[in-house]
Amino acid sequence: MKLWVTYLRAIGAMFCWAITFVWYKIAYETYRPYEVVFLRLLLASIILFAFMAIAKKWQKIERNDLWRLMIVAFFEPFLYFNGEGNAMQYVSSSFASIVIATIPIFAALGAWLLLKERLSVWVILGVIVSCMGVVIMSIGSGEFKATMIGVMFLALAIFGSVGYGLMVRPLTLKYSTLTIVAYQSLFGAIYFLPMFLIVDGRHFMTVEHSLRGIYTIMAMSIFATIGAFVLFTDVIRTLGVAKSNIFSNLIPVFTVALAFWILGDAIDSRTIIGLTLTLVGLLLSQYADLKKLKQRYLLGRSISPKNG
Repeated sequence: MKLWVTYLRAIGAMFCWAITFVWYKIAYETYRPYEVVFLRLLLASIILFAFMAIAKKWQKIERNDLWRLMIVAFFEPFLYFNGEGNAMQYVSSSFASIVIATIPIFAALGAWLLLKERLSVWVILGVIVSCMGVVIMSIGSGEFKATMIGVMFLALAIFGSVGYGLMVRPLTLKYSTLTIVAYQSLFGAIYFLPMFLIVDGRHFMTVEHSLRGIYTIMAMSIFATIGAFVLFTDVIRTLGVAKSNIFSNLIPVFTVALAFWILGDAIDSRTIIGLTLTLVGLLLSQYADLKKLKQRYLLGRSISPKNG
């Protein structure tokens, strides 16, 4: 796969996840969190398995890999959603943004220790600069508070996100992206089913359902659950865990841009500095690959018919 296509996939995945925050507000007008996440995953698994059957893209999963896929789904969406979703009851959004921004750091460390991924100086510097950008955007953007239980839930979210990347990476070298995301969605729905029934089951049976809420959940399933994970899984396959996870810092960048464009929120100098550092850090982390991409482009031009 061409490198620039991989970068477009990474950017597209982050945009899909960023716009999900807007859709959550709409879906939560009618439905509760566990209803939304369970229906998202259930719909995604039905769509993906149906597509693979019709398109004859079905892959047989080895027994050991089936267990690995179950673990992948346990890490994310199960642990990540429960950690982040519950943490927001005990910490401010500003504090949560800063803590979640450390995911690329832990992901890079885990990839280096467990997957033996090579971390260049540029990758390390890029991760640090990008995370600093997110911190600057978060500081001063609202109330800054946290409780110990909130921090523990955020730690669970980080553990889930990093564990997902480390566990899914070997699978990307054996199976198609559609296969991985289909099983991930199916097992995720199974994990969330008891919570859906116990916590929100009565509400779901008695609530006055709305087409607006249902359409929103469908959009989240197609774009965020299927689209984003399909795109990002391909990115992990090509770039590895460390270089891939730093793209997650684009989510607050897109969130700020969407808030400015859709809601008319103001962008101050602190936000501009934070956005700039986030983007600079991202470019630094990909410096070696971007340099190779430039060299290939120049080589291609030098041997093109136009240039003799």
